Amino acid sequence: MSSDIRLQAVTLAYPHKTLVEAFDARIPCGSRIALIGQNGIGKSSLLRVLAGVQPAYEGVVSGLSDNRIGYVPQIIVDEKYHHLSGGQRFQAMLTQALSQWPDVLLLDEPTNHLDESNVRAFIRMLNHFTGTLIVVSHDEQILQQCVETFWFLED
Repeated sequence: MSSDIRLQAVTLAYPHKTLVEAFDARIPCGSRIALIGQNGIGKSSLLRVLAGVQPAYEGVVSGLSDNRIGYVPQIIVDEKYHHLSGGQRFQAMLTQALSQWPDVLLLDEPTNHLDESNVRAFIRMLNHFTGTLIVVSHDEQILQQCVETFWFLED
């Protein structure tokens, strides 16, 4: 059963830098949100908190346990996918995330390793996804065609 996600006084910080401080937000079911801003500002960290793989430094994120979360992090080379290209790694990780029938799909720079035809196919898939979508992306096609709300993170 999916439900809204709430962030209450969420702070994301590392020893050398505070990324997000005392952030409050409500993410209604079915939202389509893009996290945008300069590199290093905390977009991926916020996505990891929403995915439940990294705790917030302070604050509360509620509603995650009421949702099935599909999360595809930025593509890195790991043991499991070392023999695949970046695009193939992304496709494998996306397939794994979608196989759980997520209520919430979290994507971190999903088109970085896709060619133009795969980007178009990916956009078609996203436009058929009926759950909550939160994406970190600089890709103008994704931003124009797949999201309705922009969260701009800045220093």
